[in-house]
Amino acid sequence: MMHDARQQLPADIEASIQAIRDDREHGASWLARAAAGVLLRLTEPRDDVSDDIWDAVVRMAAQELVAARPSMAAIANTAARIWDAGQTAVLAESRKQQRDMAERLATQDKQTQHALRTHAEKLFPGVVYTMSRSGTGEDVLRNLGQRHIIERVLIGASLPGGEGVSMGRSLAQSGLDVTLVADTACGLFIGEATCVVLGADSLRADGSLVNKVGSYPLALVAREAGKPVYVLCETLKIAAPDFPLILEEKNPAELLPDPITGFHAHNPYFDVTPAQLISGYVTEQGVLDREMVARYAEAAGAALARLLTE
Repeated sequence: MMHDARQQLPADIEASIQAIRDDREHGASWLARAAAGVLLRLTEPRDDVSDDIWDAVVRMAAQELVAARPSMAAIANTAARIWDAGQTAVLAESRKQQRDMAERLATQDKQTQHALRTHAEKLFPGVVYTMSRSGTGEDVLRNLGQRHIIERVLIGASLPGGEGVSMGRSLAQSGLDVTLVADTACGLFIGEATCVVLGADSLRADGSLVNKVGSYPLALVAREAGKPVYVLCETLKIAAPDFPLILEEKNPAELLPDPITGFHAHNPYFDVTPAQLISGYVTEQGVLDREMVARYAEAAGAALARLLTE
């Protein structure tokens, strides 16, 4: 059945999965929503997928999405949640339940946004120090700034890549007071901050954070200064316990444009911040501790196992 389903995977679905596989411009949240959009198209009525193999085709597409970006837990969890949504229903209801889940995950719904803002506003008053670019973080910081809960944002440039520059510009254009800081100057400016807020590429089952390189040094500086460090993300980014840890590297030429014999460059784009440096995990389900993160990780692992087990 899997072989037949693979042969029947529609060309537009294959192309969309390949685009997610090749994408190096967007972060995990954006790509997870794109993955949900792919599966949403499969759960809608189609002339090119017959009913007798529809279930197998959806499963194959979900499995291919998991394999497309093996470092991104949010994509794997999205595919697994959508597949799993239809497994407790009779066949007639399966497609509808998967479609409903895919629709919810394809866009950050207003209820999720409201929950994130509500939990964040209790912890992020004053001056927030952040870095890199997070769609969730940008929405929350903008909202809290416009409501005068956040007075000012300090943001690391997040080089190479400069994601902090683009996010800082966006926040400033929405009316916030934003100060751009060189990444290596965080020790000079941390005293001005009330807290540090970091987005997430993914959360590991032990509570450690995978995020843009520079997050770990910033968290270390915050600990020395006695400033709390919060991770702001959806529970969708909590990885299964055995999910592979793959820290993507990019072109060394970003650091060393003119190679010299015997002089080498490594250009990792992600680092791992240990859980003991993190004060709390602010999610749509509330502020989690490490034990709660571990429970979400176990649930993610169970759903992923059901998807991938033949």
